[in-house]
Amino acid sequence: METAGEGAEPEPAPPAVLTLNNCPGTTPGQPLSKNQLKKQRKLAEYTELRKLRRERERERQKQKRREAKELGLPLRTGPSRKELKRRQVTASDSGLSVAIDLDYDDLMHERDIAKCVKQCLRIYTINRRSSHPGKLHFTGIRSNGHIHESFRKNDGWENWHVEYHFDRSHLELFERQQLVYLTCESDKVLDKLQPGTTYVIGGLVDHNHWKGLCHQRATEAGLNTARLPLSEHVDMKTRSVLSTYHVFELLSKVAAGQDWTTAILDTIPLRKGAKAKAPQGKDALENNEEVKQEEQGPSEELVKVSKAEPEQEPVQLKS
Repeated sequence: METAGEGAEPEPAPPAVLTLNNCPGTTPGQPLSKNQLKKQRKLAEYTELRKLRRERERERQKQKRREAKELGLPLRTGPSRKELKRRQVTASDSGLSVAIDLDYDDLMHERDIAKCVKQCLRIYTINRRSSHPGKLHFTGIRSNGHIHESFRKNDGWENWHVEYHFDRSHLELFERQQLVYLTCESDKVLDKLQPGTTYVIGGLVDHNHWKGLCHQRATEAGLNTARLPLSEHVDMKTRSVLSTYHVFELLSKVAAGQDWTTAILDTIPLRKGAKAKAPQGKDALENNEEVKQEEQGPSEELVKVSKAEPEQEPVQLKS
């Protein structure tokens, strides 16, 4: 007589729980080294003490203002915060309009994302302190992305006078005819800033790993592209590729009234070895004539006149 369990099929084993250690195609995680653990502890301490450092800095600034007031010195050298805020609020629609394309969240490492957000902070500061601030848009920020998470690490970022656009790109916010994407690969040269145009700058920190990606995306979307007139105004030892905030700073200075050559030389880093190009055409001829006159000395007519004048004898006073 068969027992009850002899003919029964064996029960299936419970499914194993997949982890990073037993999942196919993954490499088991390695324990952190002493240096990595040390860096993590330092980062945690830095984050915890950030607010305390800011409070101490505010107290030092207050103490400096009190000492300056007692000595009768000016409390500030530049415009006040209220004045800077008023300039941003009253910025005309006909002024500079720039959109920073931040839709590159998945193409940057954590360190590059932090650099990208830091450049956005510098862009905001440049625009805030400009005598002619423009309209500034941060587009393509993913709500659950790393860039948004990095923005949260900056206290007060929500109060910046910037138009934040989450999960919406510049293509959804502006008409395509009004957009010009600035890329160094473009064949068109940006000679003059046009009112009513929004200039798009790619917020991508990639160390040249994604070369030409911004230009490719712009052309695929059917947008107009342009490059800054760097080679038309200066000679550089390196490639004409600028960081995001350098491009914005250059546009801001030109919009404030500077010429391209002066703005470029004041903006780009010294390591690029930029020098203003020699003038050409009519200006070059005028400069050459001035140089020749300086080398030849005074003209022959002036020399003849000086020779014809008689020498005057010294006057003697009678006692």
